Amino acid sequence: MDFLRIRQLPFMARRNYLIEMQHLLVWGLFAGLVEGTVSAVVVSKTFGGSNFLITVVQATPAFANLVSLVWGALIVGRAKMPIFFSLAAASVSATLTIAMTPDSQLGGWIFAIQICLARVFMSGVVTTRASLWKSNYPRSHRGRITAGLQIVRTLVSLPIILGCGALFDFDHLAYRWFYPGVACIGAVGLLVFRRVHVRGERRALAERSAIANGNDEDTIAEAGVVAPFSMVALVSPWQIIGRMREALRQDPRFARYCTAQMCLGSANLMVMPVNTIVLTKVLHLSYTSSNGLLDVVPRMVTLIMLPIWARLFDRVGVLRFRVVNSVCWAGSILFCGVGAMFAMLYDGGGWILGPALAAYGIGRVADGMAQSGGAIAWNIGHLHFAEDDKAELYMGIHVSLTGFRGLIAPFLGSFLYEIMDWGVFAVALAVSIAGLRLFKQLAKEEKLARKAAAKSTASVSAPVSGRMG
Repeated sequence: MDFLRIRQLPFMARRNYLIEMQHLLVWGLFAGLVEGTVSAVVVSKTFGGSNFLITVVQATPAFANLVSLVWGALIVGRAKMPIFFSLAAASVSATLTIAMTPDSQLGGWIFAIQICLARVFMSGVVTTRASLWKSNYPRSHRGRITAGLQIVRTLVSLPIILGCGALFDFDHLAYRWFYPGVACIGAVGLLVFRRVHVRGERRALAERSAIANGNDEDTIAEAGVVAPFSMVALVSPWQIIGRMREALRQDPRFARYCTAQMCLGSANLMVMPVNTIVLTKVLHLSYTSSNGLLDVVPRMVTLIMLPIWARLFDRVGVLRFRVVNSVCWAGSILFCGVGAMFAMLYDGGGWILGPALAAYGIGRVADGMAQSGGAIAWNIGHLHFAEDDKAELYMGIHVSLTGFRGLIAPFLGSFLYEIMDWGVFAVALAVSIAGLRLFKQLAKEEKLARKAAAKSTASVSAPVSGRMG
């Protein structure tokens, strides 16, 4: 327990935290394979996929989040654990079907669809898990708790990513049993997760039911309760989008926060497929080397940086945290852009390969620093704006906007790469700086508001203190 630092947590959070640690020791193998960049490398080198197909596979982790508005709406007012297990089982099932994928050009598209389905359901797992964290862990410790869980999740995924690179270098058809095998391991992790208890859920559902019974929608809204979405609404996207727009209209600060994230996330997504294309098709790196730069290096840096980011998050809050984190994202884009510029001059030999890989190495280190901070802020940053009953809806909004940029940004980046080569990184850098400026402005406004509130409190308490004297 000392190694996991469980005794430093509030007593009521310890049991669930320990169970989640045990769960992620197994589930993290599956999640790391499904969510990582391994699949894009497999499409490129095993199936000989086009740049467009590589972009499709690279984009699906973000694009799959577009469905998260539905997952977030599904969670509202309903028991979370059955939803979590249903979505996780669906993700495992989609991955198991890869065993039947043929080794052909059509097989590349089938593989892409299977990975997309697995990631769509995985996005629901992520959304539901964040909702569980809101219920089970106090706000004062969420940064450190999230970091601890992410460390375990990242640590166990490293052997899979390292091993599969060497495995695919040996046998490019290993996907037929490797993906289903890891999916079976992930299923075992779900058995461990059954012991998690959602604190206060029964009471909250009972109170929600008592408020809802016999009251109209206006009365329910005045009570601060978000009405559950009907099953009809869940398959009617316009109703959900309308609820999202209304929530953003009522909370302009959260809307601006989402805009800043849109800029930062879009910039990163624009260059993700380009990095895969450059390393696998221009520099012709092996499975192992490609996976190493694209996935292993960032994950190793993430392991080192997560505790540091966690302490910073709990100390300064999400807005100032995002300012620092944005600098890392911009640095990653800058150095990978320099690497792509050198790659443009590469002709299969010569000294140019060294500077290209060196620049990419620095860029991927910066990417790992950015990812480690993003792993915390992305999962729980929205709780800064919605600590109450709206948290699930806000998470759905935030994750779905991630999906929206995933639908556009990677394909825009791939298109810009075709017409301006490494110049796409300059465009992405400008967009990331715009996001940095928005976060900085929000942080400054919040700081000024706190100072004004402190002065107001002091001026009110001063006469009272005088009378007491």
